[in-house]
Amino acid sequence: MMTIELFVAEEQLTADRKHELAERILRDLTTEPAAPDSVLAKARELTHVLVRTPDTWVTGGPSIAEAPRYLVRLTVPGAWSNTGEFGDHIIPLITRAIAETEPDPTRLTRDPHCLVQIIGLREHCLGTLGRKTTISDITKLMTDDYRATATPAEAPEGHVIDPVCGMPVELATARITLTHNGTDYAFCAPVCRKVFAEDNAVDLAH
Repeated sequence: MMTIELFVAEEQLTADRKHELAERILRDLTTEPAAPDSVLAKARELTHVLVRTPDTWVTGGPSIAEAPRYLVRLTVPGAWSNTGEFGDHIIPLITRAIAETEPDPTRLTRDPHCLVQIIGLREHCLGTLGRKTTISDITKLMTDDYRATATPAEAPEGHVIDPVCGMPVELATARITLTHNGTDYAFCAPVCRKVFAEDNAVDLAH
C-alpha cells in the first residue's frame, strides 16, 4: 500500500508525459519476476501514483527550464521504511524509472535533480475498507488470493518458498524462520512470518 507523489518542475510537461511517468513508476515498483502474479496484481491495485506540476518552484542551480527537477514523496507503512534495505532498493528504482523517460537517462545520476523522500506511517495511521489497517492487514490484502488458491512454485535449489507471499527465500541466509508441526519455514519479511503465525494459531512469544 504505497502512494507516490511526483512533483515535476517542467512547465511544458504534457498530459501524455505525465501519464508515461506514472505508468512507468507503477510498473517498475510492482514488478518482481520471482513474485506470484496474484500478489503483484493486488500490489498494483494498492499503489497510487500522482504526477503534479507546481505553479511555483524555486531552487538553486541551473534553471529549471534547462534542467527539470523531480521531487518524489513515497508514503508507505512505517514497518517497510524502517530498514535501510527498503531505501537501498526503492530510491534507485524510482530514480531510474524517471530517468528513463528523459532525453539523457544518465543525468539524474550525475546531478542531484531527483530527490526521493520516504515517509513511513505509524501503525494504525493507514486505512482502507472503511477502517484502519495494520501492516498485517495490508499483507493479508496483498496475499489473500495467493494464500487461498495458489500452489507454491517449485523453489530454486537452496531456497524455500515463503508460504505467505510466494517469494523464494535462500535457506542458508534466511533470518526470519519458524518451525510449525515439524516443518521449517522461511519468510522474506517479519510481517509474512506474523501473518503465517496468525493463520496457523502459532504463538510467536514462545
